[in-house]
Amino acid sequence: MSCYHRTISSAPLRDAGRVEFAAEAPDLREALRQAIAELADREEASAAPLALRYAEHRQLLQLISKLQRQLPAEDAVSVRCRIRFAEDDDNGLANDREEDAFGSDNTSAGDDGAGESAWIPLAELFGEIGGVSVPDYILRRHFTVHLQPVVRPDGDIVGYEFLTRPMPEQAPFRPAELFETARKIGQHSFLDRSARRIAIRMGAAHLPAGIKRFVNFLPSSLYRPETCLKCTFDEIKETGTDPGDCVFEVMESEPLDNPGLPAIFDLYRREGVRLALDDVGSGFATLDVVERLQPDYVKMDRRWVDGCDRDSDKQRYIDQLLDRVSRFHGVVLAEGVERPEEWAYLKQAGVPLFQGYLFGRAMPVPVETAAASIG
Repeated sequence: MSCYHRTISSAPLRDAGRVEFAAEAPDLREALRQAIAELADREEASAAPLALRYAEHRQLLQLISKLQRQLPAEDAVSVRCRIRFAEDDDNGLANDREEDAFGSDNTSAGDDGAGESAWIPLAELFGEIGGVSVPDYILRRHFTVHLQPVVRPDGDIVGYEFLTRPMPEQAPFRPAELFETARKIGQHSFLDRSARRIAIRMGAAHLPAGIKRFVNFLPSSLYRPETCLKCTFDEIKETGTDPGDCVFEVMESEPLDNPGLPAIFDLYRREGVRLALDDVGSGFATLDVVERLQPDYVKMDRRWVDGCDRDSDKQRYIDQLLDRVSRFHGVVLAEGVERPEEWAYLKQAGVPLFQGYLFGRAMPVPVETAAASIG
């Protein structure tokens, strides 16, 4: 049985499926046919000229990238498409050829009842940041990661957070904007996976065993956690990284009421990986959520750190957070520490880990922290 991609919910595109197109204008149908023919095998191209069966996500991204470059915006709006996934990506698509009927070159939206509502403008799969399409960011690795140190009270580095950044030769972009654009067009699963892979490789190349690697991830991108995270776990094994050195943290933009999140946490933990919640005390990451999910690391939002040495309300919150987290033996990490006075108060309060410009900005390679000279 198959299901269709729905952009209205920003559901992630999947690794295997079939994308179909419909267009009224003959020149657009010809453009679609030519783009598909470059990626499809000969048999499929002749049997279904306005459809592509893809067995891995790069094929789909290559097609979207090609069409985004070739089609004017008004044509991309007039072209309709739908993407069909099998409920079992590994088995279903191999057996659904008899079930799918694409019709002739004049396939039109609404040609079958089950998929009638699944037809969307092709433009809804297009997105770009800084003049570069989202598929090209993923396919051509137009981004890298920088490392920002995490330190203990004595200033020694115990880990680094890996943060997405533009390549030196690329136009600058805001990482949050890139991930949000990818989410809107359903490509956040592929982007998130690629960023995790780069971070794991970077950590293996530059960091010794025992140094923690804090890597962001988007739970909403994991449409089937066991499948979506397999390549991440494989990457950890292939690089010889100790899973216990990996700390995967939920990005601050993610709602934390997802009923599947505890199962995702359990899956990571079965592999020996640690978990963290980011920006606790802001947005979705409330104290109640912290107690429910019981992450290994709780990253306190900088709003509670900024000026905490002279704000009694923030001091009360910090004490409360430390108390709640101690109940499940979690570790609090204070983010956004910029002043020595803040650091001094947080150490006195009992916070065990710190991160912020006081200790160093995110850099392309690990650097020594300035904390020792400050302390």
